[in-house]
Amino acid sequence: MEFNKYKLSFLFVLLFSLTAFGEPTRFLPKSCLDATYKMKLSHKGPLFGLLKQELLINKEGCLIHVSHKKYFPHEWVLDVCREPVHIKVTSATGVDVAKKENDCIKNDNSKDTSNFCSQYFDLLGVLQDDGLIFAEGDRDNLESDHGKTFCSYLLIKKYLNESVIFSRYTEVEDIFIEKPKPMPVQVTPVAPAAPQESQSATPSAKKEEVTPITSSTF
Repeated sequence: MEFNKYKLSFLFVLLFSLTAFGEPTRFLPKSCLDATYKMKLSHKGPLFGLLKQELLINKEGCLIHVSHKKYFPHEWVLDVCREPVHIKVTSATGVDVAKKENDCIKNDNSKDTSNFCSQYFDLLGVLQDDGLIFAEGDRDNLESDHGKTFCSYLLIKKYLNESVIFSRYTEVEDIFIEKPKPMPVQVTPVAPAAPQESQSATPSAKKEEVTPITSSTF
């Protein structure tokens, strides 16, 4: 009886260990949206490393505040649960609101040059170059700097690129899957119809009128 008791205890501990230290799982879209965190990354920048490049991400649920400093500070504020799709931008010239009007990547893969799209490309470039590349840890773990950067990056990209308005009170759309872009409709040119030869109208021969001859009685 005592042996069975120790055996059950051992099996329980083993099962708990396998559950606790099993294969790591990726954070869920809902967990990413609800998360609140603040993280800061810095590394050597221009002028032989004399200047530091700093990236600060402050996230509180739907609100994401991204600050970046290279030569001058630059800030982007987004609320991924608010419409219309827009970005609040703070730079050396003041505060600006860039509202989305067109897709930033056109069907022919060319880039739109509007203010909104310029800010979108700058923000994604900062998150990639100074965030995802330098952040440490597992990108699928929200406790790591890499995971926090990756979470904000996915939400921002989904909101700005695909115009997805999130909500913390409904099911959260999968942020790991990008919607395929619709293929441009290729219009097959129609060859112009060959000119038809005009058929010359053949004048119909007039029938000669024959005057009937009547015999007269003398």
